[in-house]
Amino acid sequence: MLKRAITTVVLIAFVCSMVWLGVKNYIFFDVLIMFFTTIGMYEMIKSLRQAGYKAYIAPAVTTMALAYPAWHFFGVNGLLGVFALAVALNLSIMTFRKEGDFKDALAGIFAIMYPYFVMSLAFILTKDYCALFTVAYAVFIPVATDIFAYLVGRFFGRHKLCPEISPKKTVEGAIGGFIGGVAMSVAFFLIFEHYALFEGIVDFTPFSDNTAVSVVLYVVLGMLGAVVAQLGDLAASKVKRNLGIKDYGNIFPGHGGALDRIDSIMYMIILIFIAFQFIY
Repeated sequence: MLKRAITTVVLIAFVCSMVWLGVKNYIFFDVLIMFFTTIGMYEMIKSLRQAGYKAYIAPAVTTMALAYPAWHFFGVNGLLGVFALAVALNLSIMTFRKEGDFKDALAGIFAIMYPYFVMSLAFILTKDYCALFTVAYAVFIPVATDIFAYLVGRFFGRHKLCPEISPKKTVEGAIGGFIGGVAMSVAFFLIFEHYALFEGIVDFTPFSDNTAVSVVLYVVLGMLGAVVAQLGDLAASKVKRNLGIKDYGNIFPGHGGALDRIDSIMYMIILIFIAFQFIY
C-alpha cells in the first residue's frame, strides 16, 4: 500500500506539473498526452505478442511517428488519415505475409485504437476547450474514483463486484468510487466557476450562465464519470485476463504500466468529448 501511495503522489505531482506548465506553453499538454499514449501502445503490443498474437509492429510505429505531426499540421483530418493508413497497413501485411493471420491483423488494429485513437480525442478537446480544465478533469475524476474505491474497498469491502474479472473489487468500493468522482466534480465547480480561481489565467467558459444548471451538470457529469471510469478499469482488467497478464507493464511501482493508469482516463475522455458537444 505504501509503494502504491508513493507512486500515486509522484504521478499526481507529475501530471499537475505538466498541466501547469501547459498553461504557460501548450506543448506540455501534448507531451503529457503523448507520454502515456506512446508507452501505452508499446505495452499493448507487447502484451498481445506475449499472449500469442503476432501484432504487427510497422503500423504501430507509423502511427506513433505520424499521428502527432498529422494532427499539428492538418488537424482532425490528419489524424483520421493516419489511423486509416494504419488499418490499411495491418491488412496489407496480413495479405502478403505467408503466415499472415486475420486475428493478428485485428490485434494490431486494436493496439492502435486502444489507446492511441481514443487518446487522440484529448488533442481535440484541449484545442477546442479550456486545456487546463479539460486535462485536469479527465485525469482527476478517475483518480478520485480510483482512490476512494481502493480505500473504501480495502477497509469496508465485503461483497465482490465482478470476481471473475477483478477479484479484489467490491460493491462497497464501487460505491466509494462513485462518491469520490462526484465529490471531485463538485470541487471542480467550486474551483473553476464558484470561486473562479483561474480567472484571468486561463480562458475557461462556464458550463452555464445559470449557477444551478452548472451545479446539476457537474454533479451529473461526476456521476457518469465515476461510472465510466470504473467501467474502463473493468474493461482493461477483462482484456488483461484474456491475455493472461496481471499488468500491462511495470513502469509505475504498485500501479503497473502506463496503460494501467490511463484505462479509466480513456473512458473519461470519451465521456467528456461527447458531453462537451451538448454542454457547449
